[in-house]
Amino acid sequence: MRKFLSLLLALLMLPLPGALAAEKYETLPEHMQMTQSFEHERLGNNVSIDRAWPVTVNESVNAELRAAIDQLETQGRAFLPARATRDKEGALLDVGATVYRTGESWASFLMTASVQDDRKQIYTAVDTRAYDLLTGKAITLSDVIADEAGWQIVADAVRAQASAYFPGEPADEARLDALTQDLASAPFTLTVAYLQLHFRADRLYDGKQTLMHVRVPYAALAGHLTSEALRQTDNSRYKMVALTFDDGPTRSVTLRVMRNLRRGCAEATFFIVGERIPYGPEYLAMQHDAGFITGSHNYVHDYPYQVKGKVIAYRDQLNEKLTAVTGRGVSIMRAPGGDEKVYINEDVHLPLIHWTLVSADAGGNVKNPESEARRLASKALDGDVILCHDLRSGTADYTQTLPQLLAARGFLCVTVEELFAVNGIELAPNTVYFGVGSDSYEQRKD
Repeated sequence: MRKFLSLLLALLMLPLPGALAAEKYETLPEHMQMTQSFEHERLGNNVSIDRAWPVTVNESVNAELRAAIDQLETQGRAFLPARATRDKEGALLDVGATVYRTGESWASFLMTASVQDDRKQIYTAVDTRAYDLLTGKAITLSDVIADEAGWQIVADAVRAQASAYFPGEPADEARLDALTQDLASAPFTLTVAYLQLHFRADRLYDGKQTLMHVRVPYAALAGHLTSEALRQTDNSRYKMVALTFDDGPTRSVTLRVMRNLRRGCAEATFFIVGERIPYGPEYLAMQHDAGFITGSHNYVHDYPYQVKGKVIAYRDQLNEKLTAVTGRGVSIMRAPGGDEKVYINEDVHLPLIHWTLVSADAGGNVKNPESEARRLASKALDGDVILCHDLRSGTADYTQTLPQLLAARGFLCVTVEELFAVNGIELAPNTVYFGVGSDSYEQRKD
């Protein structure tokens, strides 16, 4: 069965007669290479500010992004406590951007500000920008959506996905209607696979300090994109890998990993252990707001003989705790130890994500992070799912350079969901996925 599915996928990925496969980038084009400048400011009383500004090749874009980040910081300062509730952990205003690239020259920036204190996120705000980096032209949603049918698809997605946040707390219909009224001016970003819209959760759910992300696959908008958007959502020239991090959240590492990933203009997927949520609920809120994907690594990090008969209960326990923080449960899972059989047998009803490349942090602390970053970058193949762990200090260190090393080889770091979606693979429940590509993809049902 496995060989048949792999052969079938390989046949489906062959170019059509007369079509030429796009030549992959050997390194990212210069105008699509970006960095972020970072500053850490201590205000006293264990209160601090982290801020990062994206730096592109276009100075006018840089100036606009910096002004938007500075404005978010100004707004966020008003919500910082004068003194941290927990001295050892401190209070933090984090202001920065998640960077998305698509097509030949489009880039978009999900800019967020969040205030963390007493293991809670007590404030969040969002702003977005999108540009053609070759010209500096700002991209609007009207430059993406071509017709009324396309706008209706987006409006329907907003209604369905926003109303699914915070299960058990029905969204007010009038406020839900208001979200869909002026979509042309809604905050949005463009990933390799999705049009995303971003809203503060308290626009629907009073008192909730997190964001709602609405994702519309480009495939769902087929025939309703402008000609330029159709061209700029073709990402066939990029090599892609999915960075994944298991076992968190941890107070000493998770924040540093997220910070370094954003500074490196990389996306990632975090497979969390449910019983660890109390160690860093504010980090999970930041993770969600920054556009990272949160998946399940089970409620407890136990192995099959220990979880037999408890799979569904553990899944529901994790989702209950996670939705209290971010408003959303998980849509994918990684089995502890990579042993998926018990989860399939007991119908966990989630796609099960394995891996194709393993970091040295699987065996303990990474003694030489620079060397490990170079090793991972040199071994990465297009379509790889890379297994890392955000509970080792060395992991945070090697994420300082890994995204740039991968970019130098033409790779984008994307989420697991994007990696499969951009390749036309729909993730199915109770199915194991390794990576994408003729050498690294396998699909298995037992």
